[in-house]
Amino acid sequence: MKDLTFDGDFGKFNVRVAVLVEHADKLLVQTEGNNHWLIGGRIHFGENSMQAVLREISEELCYKVSDQDSLKLNFVCENFFMWDKTPCHEHLFIYRLILSDNSELIHRDGFKCGDNDRFTEKWIDFDELKNTNLVPQFIPEYIRHREFKYCIIRDGKVVD
Repeated sequence: MKDLTFDGDFGKFNVRVAVLVEHADKLLVQTEGNNHWLIGGRIHFGENSMQAVLREISEELCYKVSDQDSLKLNFVCENFFMWDKTPCHEHLFIYRLILSDNSELIHRDGFKCGDNDRFTEKWIDFDELKNTNLVPQFIPEYIRHREFKYCIIRDGKVVD
């Protein structure tokens, strides 16, 4: 499948999904050194955002969302940022996956999944997120925001 990303003289345009995987006020993130990211990736052409987030959870966490878990769209963001020297415009759908107490994923920490040798999956307490280098940068401030929110992000900061 072809990722929904376009390059041109204007810069780069992406359509992505990410997921806040949480349990007991902890967030599961992808880690490389001191850098942390939400689990997620680009939506494929012909795929809707729910299909994409379920695929990314399966690929990056080796996990299948169960009926006991709660998965809902939490944020839709228009994200404007620079990647190296390239201006980027991204439409980002962020889902929230609240794992049930029966989920085997809540017992895994510091793990790698599939053929992903780059990242390690790690749990971080909500209160510690503000002291981390987490992308997107607005997440620590909004981690407890459960209602749907549309936002515009410029250079890592929510502006609307």
